[in-house]
This record gives sequence, structure tokens and C-alpha cells, in this order.
Amino acid sequence: MFLIDINDLFALLPSTTVKLFADDVKLYVKIVNRIDIRKLQLALSALCNWAAAWQLGISVDKCCVLTFGKGEIIDQFHIGDAPLPLVSSCRDIDLK
Repeated sequence: MFLIDINDLFALLPSTTVKLFADDVKLYVKIVNRIDIRKLQLALSALCNWAAAWQLGISVDKCCVLTFGKGEIIDQFHIGDAPLPLVSSCRDIDLK
């Protein structure tokens, strides 16, 4: 049932690439300008609103921003009021 409910995220986030695995969500945006930065923040806000509407929590402490390439991200991304750390690497699945 959860997978049926979560599938509407694809329609909700059309300007991002969305990857789902069980209850994990990854958002990807190719950032080449300030408009793309805004798209990613709007996608994060839409995800936050969707989770609140479905009464689902987001484990913000497990969230981060990972960049690839030479460009630098100078903006701070947020989920709700929580800033997301900019990291150089991360693990897909936490095996603790």
C-alpha cells in the first residue's frame, strides 16, 4: 500500500529526477544556474508538504546535499527549517 501512496511523488516533483527505494527518496537536479538551485529548494519544500499531508515524518538527520562536478553550491538547502549539510560523500543504505 505504501508504494501506491508514494508513487504520486513523481507527479509532484516534475522538474527533478526522483529515485525511490522502499521508504527512501532521492532527488536529483542538474544545477547550472540560480533557477536550478531554486528548483531543488522548491522540490524539497514540496516533499516536506507532501510528507506533512500524509502525516509522514522525514528523518532530516539522514538527509544531505551531495554535489558532483566543479561548480560550487553557495546556497544552503533546507527541509522545513532544518539546513541540510553539504557533504563530499554519503552512504546509500545505513547498515547499522
